[in-house]
Amino acid sequence: MKLGAGSDPIVYTTIAEVLSIGAIGSTAGEVETTHLESTAKDYIGGLPDGGTLEFKVNYLASNTQQNALRDGVGTTKNVQVLWSDTTTGTFALVILGFTRDETTPEGQLTATISGRISGGIVWA
Repeated sequence: MKLGAGSDPIVYTTIAEVLSIGAIGSTAGEVETTHLESTAKDYIGGLPDGGTLEFKVNYLASNTQQNALRDGVGTTKNVQVLWSDTTTGTFALVILGFTRDETTPEGQLTATISGRISGGIVWA
């Protein structure tokens, strides 16, 4: 998983020690278009919605990308995910939360980042 910076071109840098990434995809609602001459209900697809996303990292206090997410709650960041089958998904993510998780007895420090996908997902 990578965090984008700059513009034209956006440069993506790996977010260190990502442990898990929630489901990523789009769904579309339905818009009823039934009119008085219809013999049954008519529908068209609504606008795609990327939904929400949550991912977990080993928290590294000195990591630039993790700090940008922590300090960027309420802002929109460019994000890119690369899967093992070489598929990529690139999208804008409104950062809604950055939470340091409960510390384990073994001392693992993790954080959970949550956000909402804004606009479409570009698949490649």
